[in-house]
Amino acid sequence: MAAVLGFLFTVPSYANNLSVNNVTIGSRDPNAKTVVVTFNVSWQNSWRNKINFDAAWLTVRLNNSQVTPTDKILCQVTTTGLNPIGTSAGNGTNLQVYVPQDANGAFLQPADTGFIGNINSQNVQLTVNYHNCGFSDTDQIYASVFGLEMVFVPQGSFYAGDYNTSTASLNSGSGDTAPWHITSENPVPVTNATSGGYQYVSANNSGEYATGASFTIPAAFPKGYNAFYAMKYEINEGQWVEFVNSLPAASRLNRDLDDTNHKNSSSVQFRNTLSCFGTPLLCSTQRPSRALSYLNWMDLAAFLDWDALRPMTELEFEKMSRGPLVPNAGEYIWGNQSITAAAAISGTSEDGTETITAPVDANANGNNMTLTGGDSSQGTGYDQGPLRGGIFAGPNSTRVNSGASYYGVMDLGGNLKERVVTIGNAAGLAFSGLEGNGILDTTPGFEGNANITGWPGMDAQPLNGVTGALGSGFRGGSWADGAGLLRVSDRTEAALTSTAALNTFGGRGVRTYDGT
Repeated sequence: MAAVLGFLFTVPSYANNLSVNNVTIGSRDPNAKTVVVTFNVSWQNSWRNKINFDAAWLTVRLNNSQVTPTDKILCQVTTTGLNPIGTSAGNGTNLQVYVPQDANGAFLQPADTGFIGNINSQNVQLTVNYHNCGFSDTDQIYASVFGLEMVFVPQGSFYAGDYNTSTASLNSGSGDTAPWHITSENPVPVTNATSGGYQYVSANNSGEYATGASFTIPAAFPKGYNAFYAMKYEINEGQWVEFVNSLPAASRLNRDLDDTNHKNSSSVQFRNTLSCFGTPLLCSTQRPSRALSYLNWMDLAAFLDWDALRPMTELEFEKMSRGPLVPNAGEYIWGNQSITAAAAISGTSEDGTETITAPVDANANGNNMTLTGGDSSQGTGYDQGPLRGGIFAGPNSTRVNSGASYYGVMDLGGNLKERVVTIGNAAGLAFSGLEGNGILDTTPGFEGNANITGWPGMDAQPLNGVTGALGSGFRGGSWADGAGLLRVSDRTEAALTSTAALNTFGGRGVRTYDGT
């Protein structure tokens, strides 16, 4: 039977400066039940050095309506591994494709050490199995490709804690303030030792282990030793809009950030410009590059499940922040104790290219600053809140003045609180570490929830998916917080269970590297 050719929108998918466009779908192979999806990918300031590299995480979705492009279904790539058959990195130079074992997407990344530059590759190809994601040989199908900028965090030992300088920083006992040294993914025994061993230090959140509690961090709990990819930036408003508008109508209602459980408004609030109207719900944003606020744990889990990612643990947060370096007592994400809050934004309107103009040494969005310049000229609602991802980084930036982590992950300190899986209670330690699979809940009343076994917040009735937040917490602080919460090892809120969606709450995801 003749295959059908379909085309989807040419509107780019942006992840800060990542663009995926000109998505086309080619002839189908009815015997193998496969179809080739071709598209263009570009992003700026890519690199690969002896330590790590960046990448674009690309997921392919099919649907059967160009007029109402909802119900987009994630489809698996047909082959896995490095540069597998059926994939192509396109006409860009020094690029490779890596498809993980679950085949739910692919990484496009620099191939050679020493590369620093911009990526611009046409005719990138991924072959997907349309039958396994619910389509027949005769269905009219259309394709979309969703992209996120990621950073590769390599396998290796690291330290968690900073000599008790930060609140509830992990240490080796009341007589020994040395941080934990994580040297494998083996189980970690935590004891009440007065010196030596690993001691838990509590911030006394409700339900949190007490200081000196004895427990074991299981082998399955991701401790940060093994390699993983992390989102380079926090989820932004443009990505959220693309996510929500791709869902079935019932699922959209449970992910409406304008409702009374979230922002409670379609107007701009604390720089959140998201607006959702109509039946079915349709969302838009004025500022697609701006980090997304008003996320509760259930929202974050749903987004990560949808894009085949997973939540990060608080140990992974410390690993991606500090790298293998010995802790610098009281350090921030960028490796020292120097922090300057942003106060002024360039221009009078923020289009995704805006920069911070004052102070000249600004490297964080914190301290509850009232901003000037940029969108603040539009009045109340625009002068306090999150900034676009990576705003402090420029062509000549250092790690310190760009606010970057050791591995190049941006905005881990300030801007928005990072939601993490905690080691501070049994619910967090039960985290499975499983990746999302792109399939959200369809149980009536719970549509659009994440439903991955072992994720924090899973309902007592598992068919309902993630409906709570027990086992989660926060690291890194926000635009409204003082400097203390922005420290790498500050655990004041690491085991703070909250189902709320506030103007300081954001998030990002990670993905375990399963290659060799």
